[in-house]
Amino acid sequence: MKSVVMIGPSPLSRGGMASVIALLLRHGYCDNPRCRFIASQVDGSTLRKACRAGAACCQFIGLLLAGRVGLLHVHVASGMSFWRKSVFISLALMFGVPVLFHLHGGEFIDFVERRLSGWRRSLACGLVARCAGALALTAESAHWLRQRCRLAKVDVFPNPIDCAAAMPRTPAREVLFIGRLERKKGVFDLLDSFPAVLLTHPTARLILAGEGNKDAVLAHARHLGIADRIVLPGWVGDIERAALLARAAVFVLPSWHEQMPIVVLEAMAAGTPVVATAVGAIPEMLLYGGVGKLVPARDSAKLASAILCIMDDNILADMYSVSGLARARSEYMVEVVLQRLQRRYEELAA
Repeated sequence: MKSVVMIGPSPLSRGGMASVIALLLRHGYCDNPRCRFIASQVDGSTLRKACRAGAACCQFIGLLLAGRVGLLHVHVASGMSFWRKSVFISLALMFGVPVLFHLHGGEFIDFVERRLSGWRRSLACGLVARCAGALALTAESAHWLRQRCRLAKVDVFPNPIDCAAAMPRTPAREVLFIGRLERKKGVFDLLDSFPAVLLTHPTARLILAGEGNKDAVLAHARHLGIADRIVLPGWVGDIERAALLARAAVFVLPSWHEQMPIVVLEAMAAGTPVVATAVGAIPEMLLYGGVGKLVPARDSAKLASAILCIMDDNILADMYSVSGLARARSEYMVEVVLQRLQRRYEELAA
């Protein structure tokens, strides 16, 4: 019996793509005997990563040689993620197996168009063009795949969320960010906005959860005179993340680039009001401001105003809490996404 083989990072890895895969697996992806998952990447040393990639490649080749692969579903982001997955795509195409290209990562278009050149760009676009279909998180990415790679079957496909994982809300005067502590995630824009928040709410705290350049973050906070109001818990797992969302008065994601950040869906599913930049699929996720505040990227003044708007208005905060949860349940529930994915498999396999 031929299977759908899904390739992507280990569900134990850190990052949005791994979170999506972990959620699909927890909710029965592999309960279907025709669905199989192979982890191509793990966290850890270079040697550990290389061993995992090699083992995944050998396992996939074995399945191809046995004629047991009917469809390859490959999760891809930019950089090394793409080149690593290009090996699996190439192998599948050599054996005449159709490929479903699942595009994550907000910088993939920039990666291909600006960071690649000459034969490498042609190779990347040509490889994607030979796929049977694609899933994209934003309309912009879907348009690029259709126009640049000449793919006919491209769906705008949402990331899933598990609303049952949320904890009961106990809001405090906490502004929460979850993600990598780096400039392009808007962390320093958020720091710049926080003195204005403290003028109105002097006991408020800014929780910056994630890995990255903590030293630079603390140095900038000291420069602004707000270091005593900053908390840096580092990377947080599922339970701790749910607890942070339950306590937060507002969740903020001020990224410069995104696709469909799963952490925004987690905040909506937790009933936590959201302030986020109008990039990638975020405007659609927040119904263009209907279920959360949208602000321009790199604008700390408007970021502060949006945060204060929610912290100062309990009625508005409650409205965003209720409407965000309702949208998460109606559009992004993992069970709904799994059903759509299985239908797409059947179409492509046929």
